Amino acid sequence: MKFRLSALIFCFFVPIIAYSADTVRVTTSFDVKYAGGVLRQVAKVYASGFGPSDAARVEQDINALKPDQPKVWQFKVQYKGAPGALEIRALMDDLGMIDLDFAADADAAPAVRAAVDGYLAGRGG
Repeated sequence: MKFRLSALIFCFFVPIIAYSADTVRVTTSFDVKYAGGVLRQVAKVYASGFGPSDAARVEQDINALKPDQPKVWQFKVQYKGAPGALEIRALMDDLGMIDLDFAADADAAPAVRAAVDGYLAGRGG
């Protein structure tokens, strides 16, 4: 019984550890009016799992956020044919600025960073 319980516990923790080691955070802060555009650009990075309708839903949730009320969304995505995960964290301040944190797989993180920065650079965000 002791061996089975140990094996069961091991099975639950190994995937979490592996996921954490392969995750890169892309963090940015900008005026909330640009959130929809940023999310739509990030949606273009993935073949599936986080598309335009998901971006619209997250944007809607962000627009309903109250200051200092964090929100997290998680998606199972596909990037260049490989399955992965995307986590989005948002926190609004009382001046209308949003902190967005994208936790992406290491392979997808540079594309997510380019999507975010590219959009904001063209908007002055």
